[in-house]
Amino acid sequence: MKQIISLLSKYNSFAIFSHENPDPDTIGSTLALKDILEQFGKKVTLFCESKIPETYFLFEDAGQYCEDYEVAECLISVDVASSHMLGRFESIFLNFDQTIRIDHHISGDNFAKYNLVKPYSACAILIYELVKKLKAGITPVIATKLYFAICGDTSIFKNSNTDSLTFKVASELLKLGANINKVYDEFFDKKTIPYVKMSSHLLEKAIIEENLGYAVLVAKKEDFENYNLDPQNDNLGNLPKTYLSCGLKIAVILKEKEDGIHCSFRSKLDYDVSNLAQQFGGGGHKNASGCLINSSTDVAINEVVKVIENYLKNY
Repeated sequence: MKQIISLLSKYNSFAIFSHENPDPDTIGSTLALKDILEQFGKKVTLFCESKIPETYFLFEDAGQYCEDYEVAECLISVDVASSHMLGRFESIFLNFDQTIRIDHHISGDNFAKYNLVKPYSACAILIYELVKKLKAGITPVIATKLYFAICGDTSIFKNSNTDSLTFKVASELLKLGANINKVYDEFFDKKTIPYVKMSSHLLEKAIIEENLGYAVLVAKKEDFENYNLDPQNDNLGNLPKTYLSCGLKIAVILKEKEDGIHCSFRSKLDYDVSNLAQQFGGGGHKNASGCLINSSTDVAINEVVKVIENYLKNY
């Protein structure tokens, strides 16, 4: 922490990287860190392998991510567990001298020169600690971004990673002016008609194995086209949890996209799906993990079913 604070004070320009297929934690934490550094007169540029979905534009600066890399004095990754999650920016980051990784995935790779990693429920809590050490001013906008990030990685305080520290930091952010109505109304509770219709379709045609206790949902390209839902802005990652509420142990959704099959695993408290995602080169949290499979959809379904069944049979 002291070394990183020294670097943040020393350099005047920073490039901050969110992970590919961004979630609320990497977006909220990155935007909050950007605001803090700019308070100190630093120049900050933002980068992400994936296009930022419009749903994140409840914060105006979510549209400030750059496609082409610009040289900076220090590079920072936020909420990035493994370097491959940087996508086309991976080699740039790995070959740079002054790099910082701020993350809460203890199973990740220490690919930066300086790695600040604590197993908190969200990376935003670590950013909050860092900001307090910097003695920066936390505006209502910054507080809202950090609160948004925490809500994302805890599924609004419902995941098993939610602990007393999570509630403590969330409470402090509320005192600092976090706009919870904005967070809920403009993101977590917001749904579109295409989303609701496609969700119903996917839930109805899901592969369900009640004896072992799992479900597999599959969103194909034609589904996105038929329901007029943007595959880059689908917000379907937590849809499998619908079947967890029915008593199943593990549920996953496979989504056909241009770069492969995106898989989002969800599970009941006692079942660790991060191990399943890791078998495909992904990872994440015990009850919420993801990966990318470069194969046909049918092959991906068979492989995912195989690892789920093997895990549950040997649990």
